[in-house]
Amino acid sequence: MPLEVDELRKMDLKQLKERLNELEMQLLKLRVESRMGTLKNTASIKNTRKDIARILTVIGEKSKKEAKK
Repeated sequence: MPLEVDELRKMDLKQLKERLNELEMQLLKLRVESRMGTLKNTASIKNTRKDIARILTVIGEKSKKEAKK
């Protein structure tokens, strides 16, 4: 299930970075499973990459907002 951007914007930077680390580890595991041929749902790699991109976007927005202050 993809992450909602509204939910991400409510999180603080620390929570976002923790979630980012979790997703990066998950992506690594999915890629290993894919290479081994045990991955059932190949779309999960794409969805995880998109979730990572969403988090990075929100982190960038928050960083810009803090820089303007």
